[in-house]
Amino acid sequence: MKTSLMVAGSVLAATILVAGGCGPRGGPGEERAVERVPVRVVEIVTGPVTATVTATGTINARDDVPISAEAGGRVIEVVARVGDRVSEGDVLVQLDGELAELSLRQAEAQVLLAEAELADAEVGLERAQSLWESGDIAAAELEGSERRAKSARASFAAASAGLGSAQRQLRNTEIKSPIDGSVAFVYAEEGQFIAVGTPVAHVVNDDVVEIDLGLSEDQVPDIRPRRTATVRVRALAGELFDGKVEYVGRRADDMTKTYPVRVVLRNSAHRLRAGMVAEVTIAAKEFSDVVVIERDWVVERYGEPGVYVASDSLAVLKRLVLGKVVGDRVIVTSGLAPGDLMVTFGHDRLTEGSLLDIKGAPGDTADQHASGSDER
Repeated sequence: MKTSLMVAGSVLAATILVAGGCGPRGGPGEERAVERVPVRVVEIVTGPVTATVTATGTINARDDVPISAEAGGRVIEVVARVGDRVSEGDVLVQLDGELAELSLRQAEAQVLLAEAELADAEVGLERAQSLWESGDIAAAELEGSERRAKSARASFAAASAGLGSAQRQLRNTEIKSPIDGSVAFVYAEEGQFIAVGTPVAHVVNDDVVEIDLGLSEDQVPDIRPRRTATVRVRALAGELFDGKVEYVGRRADDMTKTYPVRVVLRNSAHRLRAGMVAEVTIAAKEFSDVVVIERDWVVERYGEPGVYVASDSLAVLKRLVLGKVVGDRVIVTSGLAPGDLMVTFGHDRLTEGSLLDIKGAPGDTADQHASGSDER
């Protein structure tokens, strides 16, 4: 997990390749000239910079659904195979439905019987109400008819519920995909007897994939939803894909002390597969007109950071105020100005006032050192 830079626009530093040489040697009897230190320098310029955060995660399908049996029975056919593309409602595994069909017929018969009993009870209740109104029966007889009608209604409701359950059981003998996607696993085999709750298949929809990351407290403050992300997939020879940040967690995980961040990306070609390892680089914060240098170019003198610049072939120490550290580079907030010729090689041998032998040839530019994303 690391933080890096993407440099856009103008080059941060262009190498100055000034021809130089050692001081001349005197003739016989003359003192030898002071030795010059061979160095390389770059000219400091400013430009826009995007700080990035890089982390590694595992690709997961957006919809990843394990499917279990909702009815028990013997597997008579495994319809779907691993790798098949399926639609919502397609049958994956077929169970023996003979017992379920018999249960359904019995439930249908129970409904017919309960329906007939209810009809008789309703007719009897109507007759009893008419007779009670004319005074031909006592109130107790009317109450008896009302109870019989109520009991018949309850029996009919119970039979109807039983019918619905039997219908559901029969439907459950066809184990179907709940989503559009691809079959990732099939666990059932023909002839196998499975119980309710037994896993039989796994279907994933990877039209959209997601990568869950854990970022530290110093990385997460500049990450926002909808920030762009670049995804590098090792299994695909380092190919790059575009994604976006979906969410940034508001609370750190108790175990890892990292904040959850999810990146999503479209996978219409289905080249990305669940389980692949990916390196994700997120655009975190943009800076404009700043100086950025390699951290290796910084020296520590008198307990403070600084760099050496070339002035009339002499080394001059510039004390720096450093800002955000991003990977192998650091933003300089104070101490360097555009046009300064900063020493990038040989600086570890310098002291204030050292004579410089500036090496190089025209065309050796500093964007070879400081531009592009640090995604190592």
